[in-house]
Amino acid sequence: MAKAKGLPDREQIIKRMWKLANAGAGDAVKLACFPPEEWQDTEGLDLDALTEFKRGSNGVVELKFADRGRLLERLLDTVDHSGEDQVDRFLHAMEQQEG
Repeated sequence: MAKAKGLPDREQIIKRMWKLANAGAGDAVKLACFPPEEWQDTEGLDLDALTEFKRGSNGVVELKFADRGRLLERLLDTVDHSGEDQVDRFLHAMEQQEG
């Protein structure tokens, strides 16, 4: 079966899940600390794990992030059912990216 153009393959999806499970919240917190009129260069911020951002009229800010625990559970489930060779390739690829 041919892969549809533009869709990520299984390994790319696993890598993305790993990245989200390890994403920091620092840039989202920085964004929340400044009023919208002071937001500049937001393209450089790492907001991958941010799923919701609300600023109420009373100034209260609500941030919601990807559920790391659930992502890790899904990754573990995926890895458990993918065979040892695929797990080894995945772990090797992760080590290459970090190093």
